[in-house]
Order: sequence, then structure tokens, then C-alpha cells
Amino acid sequence: MQVLEVKHHLQSKDKYIGALTEYGKTKVIQLQLAAGNEIKEHRTNADALIIVQKGRVVFAFGEQQVELTPDKLLHILPDEPHSLRALEDAEALLIRTER
Repeated sequence: MQVLEVKHHLQSKDKYIGALTEYGKTKVIQLQLAAGNEIKEHRTNADALIIVQKGRVVFAFGEQQVELTPDKLLHILPDEPHSLRALEDAEALLIRTER
């Protein structure tokens, strides 16, 4: 058993990305973005599951955009180019699993 503490970093930073834990081919990453901040387009070689815990973010996949809130999950396939922007102060977990 492992209990992980999710700390809140937005009081001192506009953007925080940090690993919480890693096991096997899976990594759990904490994302926190102040409203208006973004992560530019990138790709990953793993499946990614995004779980928004607080706020609203919009993911862009080329011309398509998807808004995420705490009542939605997003699965991103490996090598799928994407970017994201916080519409409100946002906190999310990224569960990244290599195939």
C-alpha cells in the first residue's frame, strides 16, 4: 500500500508538473495550471489518462478541442499530438502507461 499526498502549488507558481509515483510501465503525474497558462503541443509514447480534479482545461488536437471538467476523463493515445490550456485554475492527474 502507498498513500500519496497531492500538494497544492498554485499559491507560489503559475504552472506545476511533478511526478507523484511510478511503478512498472505506469507513471502518475500531478498537473497544476493557473488560469490562462498552457502546455504547448507535444506527444508522448504512452497512453495517457487525464483526470481533472478541479477547474476547467481545454485540450487541443489540431483543430478539435475538448473541454475537461471534474466530471470527465480523457484518454490520449500514444503519439497523438495535443496541447492544453487552463480556462480556470486547474488541478489534474495524468496517468501515463507505456504499452
